[in-house]
Amino acid sequence: MRAVRRTALGIEVLDVPAPSGGVTVRVTSAGICGSDFHLIAAGPLPQTLGHEFGGLLPDGTAVAVRPNVTCGTCVACTTGRAHLCDAALGRFHGVSIDGGLADEVAVDPGCLVSLPATVDPSDAALAEPVAVAVHGVRRAGVRAGQRVLVVGAGPIGLCAIAAALDAGADVDVEARHAPRLDAAARLGAGPARPGGYDIVVDAAGTTDSAALAVDRVVAGGCVAMLGTWWDAATLDGRWQLKEVTLAPAFLYDHAEFASAVGLLGAVPALREVMVTHRFALDDAAEAFRVASDRTRGAIKVLLHP
Repeated sequence: MRAVRRTALGIEVLDVPAPSGGVTVRVTSAGICGSDFHLIAAGPLPQTLGHEFGGLLPDGTAVAVRPNVTCGTCVACTTGRAHLCDAALGRFHGVSIDGGLADEVAVDPGCLVSLPATVDPSDAALAEPVAVAVHGVRRAGVRAGQRVLVVGAGPIGLCAIAAALDAGADVDVEARHAPRLDAAARLGAGPARPGGYDIVVDAAGTTDSAALAVDRVVAGGCVAMLGTWWDAATLDGRWQLKEVTLAPAFLYDHAEFASAVGLLGAVPALREVMVTHRFALDDAAEAFRVASDRTRGAIKVLLHP
């Protein structure tokens, strides 16, 4: 079968053995995430890429796949914090074990969530970034009536807008590029307004976005840190002077992943604004080029075997 891997020559589609063990998912949708570029920058990798994916079971059931395979026995798993499982990063599809940029993937049955009829299997990969946002919004304690600002309108920012609106918040967005502002507006977010926000979601993960988040949050408010910080970042002293609560968010548990699948089905506009490019699996190298080129206007790039 075909699988996309990072080789010495770059991104290649290789012929690899069919998967074994677990439940076989015939992939219908796999996404490229910004974190994939940090992963492949390290050089050739033995595993198939892709932690955002979903597809069809042998009986035809359409599913999204939670990529973090938890152990169920560590302290985190047994105290309601399975997203922090000690073993998950070592059993993470697309990161440490074979992922979804392939014809088929063998997965743990506990990682499967059925898609609602309102979600086409070609969009199943979007459940994963939505789950990141669902977890982050819950970590920050977003509730009805609060003023929420989302900094960044990439995939995670757009998902955070949908999740915060679903919680009943009044949501605005701060973003640099007009197409992404338009995408946020289609979801129901307004432009950033004067005054402080109860919660600011940093969906960009840079020193500049964190500084903006701390600047715009009210004294005693919360900054939810959904953007992944790949490099060292600096926070100035305002977060302490304002007694800002910093709520870093990482991954999600199974219930949150299931909630994300439900949200994906309930908000069709999210699928419409996020997916800007689709490619066949054989065109994976070009898909990665498009996803990495900001001039191409890509938000979410999906591949379809």
